[in-house]
Amino acid sequence: MGKGITHASTLLKSTASNPFVNDPQPARPEVRIALIYLLGASAWILGSDHLLQRFLPESQSFLQPLKGMNFVVATSILLYFVLRRAFNGWRQAESEKRRVLSEMSEMFRNLSTRIEGLREEDRTRISRELHDQLGQALTGMKMDLRWVESQLELRDERALNPLTDRLVDVEGQVDDLILSVRRIATDLRPDALDELGLPVALKQEAERFVLRTGMPCELEVGELPEKLSPKVATAAFRIFQEALTNVVRHAQASRVQARCAATGEVLELAVADNGRGIGAGLEMDKQSLGLLGMRERAEMLGGKVNFTTAESGGTRVQASLPWKGTP
Repeated sequence: MGKGITHASTLLKSTASNPFVNDPQPARPEVRIALIYLLGASAWILGSDHLLQRFLPESQSFLQPLKGMNFVVATSILLYFVLRRAFNGWRQAESEKRRVLSEMSEMFRNLSTRIEGLREEDRTRISRELHDQLGQALTGMKMDLRWVESQLELRDERALNPLTDRLVDVEGQVDDLILSVRRIATDLRPDALDELGLPVALKQEAERFVLRTGMPCELEVGELPEKLSPKVATAAFRIFQEALTNVVRHAQASRVQARCAATGEVLELAVADNGRGIGAGLEMDKQSLGLLGMRERAEMLGGKVNFTTAESGGTRVQASLPWKGTP
């Protein structure tokens, strides 16, 4: 049995190293087609010339131009059939390529949508675990530290004062940890987006942006549909979040203005700053992952995102997301 396995593996290696083993010779249809057209054209020219000489034997001055015209006609017909066959093959190949590209695009879009959905589910789960379990554990630890501190204060012994101060420092560290956990949980998935809706989530994100950067952020939220799809709400929030992140990282701006409202069947989101503007062609750069992510989120819903630079400077992010009919 060992020898059989060794022989099979050797055969596989030799076959893999020579991809043409046991393969038929590549077909050459162009040779066959050229021969068929050549024989057909030759038969046409010789046959027609023979008929002309037979029916017009004495009109030599008139016969030569007819033979030349016959050659031109036969060549034209031959060229027509050759080109028609070539262009038909090219059109079929282009049509097949477009079909394959369309199917691949649709498949990758569905895959991207699925991956993004799983990512949001993971963010939601991790955010809730951080907020509920770790946050509650830290809160309980803080309460225990306060109880210990109160018990030490009741004893009123000076020797315990350093221990009390140490407990106060630890309480401060626990408070910082609680704030960090809440911030991380909110960055992963804000509770307001699921519990209070998109308008409240956008306003809270704008307030957090102002607290972090000290930069004014004017947000106007117009009328939004009461039953807004979670997918649309998540996409709009993530685009708004990424746009604010880009302002901090690249814009060198001092002010941000944003607006979100529903126009007909489309949710319009605009974020504009007064910074240095976006570079030419940067929105199509493969390295601009944030911009590509915003565009991909919109395209997954059948929408689009445009990046423009105002004449006075600054970048404007305009997202259009169809909300009606989106599950």
